[in-house]
Amino acid sequence: MIEKEIEFKNLLLQEEYNNILKNHFQNDVAKTQTNYYIDNDDLTLINHRLMLRIRTKDGRQMMTLKVPEGQNVVYEYSGEVDVNLNQGSHIDESIIPESIKTKLNELNIEMTNFSIQGSLITERLEKAYRSGLLVLDKSTYLGQTDYELEFEAPDTASGQADINHILSEYGIVRREETVKSARFFQVLTNQKEGY
Repeated sequence: MIEKEIEFKNLLLQEEYNNILKNHFQNDVAKTQTNYYIDNDDLTLINHRLMLRIRTKDGRQMMTLKVPEGQNVVYEYSGEVDVNLNQGSHIDESIIPESIKTKLNELNIEMTNFSIQGSLITERLEKAYRSGLLVLDKSTYLGQTDYELEFEAPDTASGQADINHILSEYGIVRREETVKSARFFQVLTNQKEGY
């Protein structure tokens, strides 16, 4: 399965998160999802701006490779798997879905020595808003908690306009977009280096 996503992200302070939560999601119940991030010890994938994860949902495991293409556009290659999700568990090349293997081969990425590097748990709220989908996330990983606003759009022009609208509505400063996996791997790298 291959999918194209157009999304805009903005990190939030806890107070900003709480304001949007109160005004847009007051009676909604968050869905919890866990991402298990995969790479080798040299972090080859993340150093190539690629992200490989397994997400669990309804008792199923979905492996996804995210490949960025330009600003705010990401291609996803996915397939169902069944693996041991403990941190450090080896991910054998034979269980990687064909669409992901094909893309990694195209990018000349070796699939040996992959293992689960850790997990990130997200409490997610989402609803239709203007041209797309408004998403509010609280994520916990490696002893950290952060907050994020995400907007999934049908195209970049309306997505840019709609995320700017909600940020302006709450007086939130536009912050550099950093995806969850990059934040996770930055903390992981700092921990490995003893910072």
